[in-house]
Amino acid sequence: MRALPTRKLDKRITRVWRLSALFNVIFWSALCLIPLGIVWLVLNNSNNSSEKSASDIVGIVVLGLLALVLLAFIIFVIVVPKIRWIQWSFEVLDEEIDIHKGIFWHKRIIIPLIRVQNVDTKQGPIMRANGLASFTAATAAGAHEIPGLDVAEADALRDHVAVLARIAQEDV
Repeated sequence: MRALPTRKLDKRITRVWRLSALFNVIFWSALCLIPLGIVWLVLNNSNNSSEKSASDIVGIVVLGLLALVLLAFIIFVIVVPKIRWIQWSFEVLDEEIDIHKGIFWHKRIIIPLIRVQNVDTKQGPIMRANGLASFTAATAAGAHEIPGLDVAEADALRDHVAVLARIAQEDV
């Protein structure tokens, strides 16, 4: 079996993944907790004893959800980005691009340069703030992304793969 690729993503990509995960945890937590908090406040301010017991149940549910939010924060913001970075590797060879990724389900993608139709780089606001960009190689089967490269490295990789793909297509 062929050895895994050795090039790693820029370490700063873990910061980008952490920020993205943090925004997701905050958004989904607020979406769940704010309505329940309002219901709890309404039931808690009632004088009816049956509504007081319902308020206790809603309070327990809110506490349970807060515990889940804390667990989600620890897993998705602290642990997963580091493991994801460790598992990500790639290599650009003369005839192919070799990508290895995945935490639980490992995925190995080998893209023959003769199949590459388009290459580009892109940056979102968080990646731009961290000086990173993503490289994408498009084929007829879909686009394959290598995230978290230094901007200069991503641009150089884009230009290099474009030249290699052109040479590979001319050889046919």
